[in-house]
Amino acid sequence: MLVIYIEYREENDVNYKTVFGGIIQLAACTAQDIVQAITQFYTKHGLDLQRIVMLTSDGASVMLGKHNGVAALLKRQIPHLTEQHCVAHREDLGIDDAWKDVPLMRDVETLLRTVYSTFSRSSVKRSKMEDLTKVLDEDTLSFRPLNEVRWLSRHQAVNAVLRNYTVLEEFCKREFTDNRDPVAKYCYKKLSDSKFKVTVTALGDVLGELAQLCLSLQRRNLTVMEGHCFARAKIEKLRSQYLKEKDVQWSDRVKKAMETSTADGRNTGEITAFIGKLCDHMDARFPEKEWSAFDIEALSSDISFDYGSADIATLAKKYEAILHHPQSLEAINSQYAEFKYIMKQKLKQGSISTFSDMVTAALRCEELKEISQLVDICATFQASSADCERGFSLMNHIKTASRNRLEVAHLDQLMRIKSRQEADGAINLDKVYNHWRSVLEVVIVVGGLSASHCLVRVVRELCDAAKPGENMKLLSSKPNHLRTSSSGTLRDQLGVHCEGWSSESPPPHYSRSF
Repeated sequence: MLVIYIEYREENDVNYKTVFGGIIQLAACTAQDIVQAITQFYTKHGLDLQRIVMLTSDGASVMLGKHNGVAALLKRQIPHLTEQHCVAHREDLGIDDAWKDVPLMRDVETLLRTVYSTFSRSSVKRSKMEDLTKVLDEDTLSFRPLNEVRWLSRHQAVNAVLRNYTVLEEFCKREFTDNRDPVAKYCYKKLSDSKFKVTVTALGDVLGELAQLCLSLQRRNLTVMEGHCFARAKIEKLRSQYLKEKDVQWSDRVKKAMETSTADGRNTGEITAFIGKLCDHMDARFPEKEWSAFDIEALSSDISFDYGSADIATLAKKYEAILHHPQSLEAINSQYAEFKYIMKQKLKQGSISTFSDMVTAALRCEELKEISQLVDICATFQASSADCERGFSLMNHIKTASRNRLEVAHLDQLMRIKSRQEADGAINLDKVYNHWRSVLEVVIVVGGLSASHCLVRVVRELCDAAKPGENMKLLSSKPNHLRTSSSGTLRDQLGVHCEGWSSESPPPHYSRSF
């Protein structure tokens, strides 16, 4: 199953939207089959394939393989296409690589897995742990598993052990003393090691920082430039806090753990080695000069007159085919100097502070109408495939074991409705029902059902009986009501009502993530 989300901007609006495009049943999961499905999707809905400016994916080789991945095959048809490895996946891979490089991290992982397995498989031990918690008057947190496909699983697992550390150590001590439990012996040996406690406590702080970054990288409509800025800022913060030769800024809870430790326990060499390797791996995945031409931090500093000119010339040449005025390449290159100093003044005045503010200012400035075309394209770039991950979660929530025969067309329609609800609020069920009656001239009685069940029942009945065009028409909705126009297309579903976007003229710039 292929899930498609689309980011776009309406012609007379400065805001960018990411919306559910649709789901496609694949005949096979090869790059060729995926490209064919994408092409057919565009043809079916009358969209111009050449308007794609970026493909964002999770980094799987079938999607981003250098020679025969989906992005590589699409580039043969769309020369200006840029592929983007999801920033959240990039961060997770950086953590994973650093984790494998430090032996002590493998010891921590073994303990985390052992603790979770011990309590998840034994209700007796869980009960004993709960009783001990009450005796010691401690607040506890359920132990969490390490999951290869969950971005925050390491942070959650370490945080749970830290919250339960005192109770867990005492529990393992009693289990070993009373029952000679070898697993409890192993856990107690690790937990009573002062160096191990300092390491886990410091690791909890570092993973907490990375969890905050991960949540930032999952934001809706996050641009590549913003994602890169968040990642670079976190790298610099970790280096400044932990990798100085002197005056490392440990948190209060780490200092407290050090106070009760032996001299060896205060040796933080391995945890700082982990942080150093982490920053190095993150550096490789978020290079400093990437997207420097529109780096708002760089533009706010003292820059030379020719700063970014080479990058702008490359971008203008790359997207020449989809610029409104392709003959204005020279004007774009010369206008970039004006753009830099206008934005620098706006930053000084405080009228803009983020990349999104800069994009809005450029789009509204008549003097920057040429360079704003490139700014518009770059602002459409999607940094993360988190929307698609949320889409798969939504799909699994709808297509449960009891509804495993739900067909792709119905699933697509239900996901579209649910996505609309999450974005714009509740749908007016009375108008849905009245529209259904007006189209089919059929009256149904839905008794004893909640509002959500009524909506699903009505929509499923409509999808069963109505023509494809009518199905689309039903879902061509604006906030809080459904359109009753007979011209229902994918453009209506996306909420795109921009002037000049007809079958003869291409839609606005947008990128797609999978």
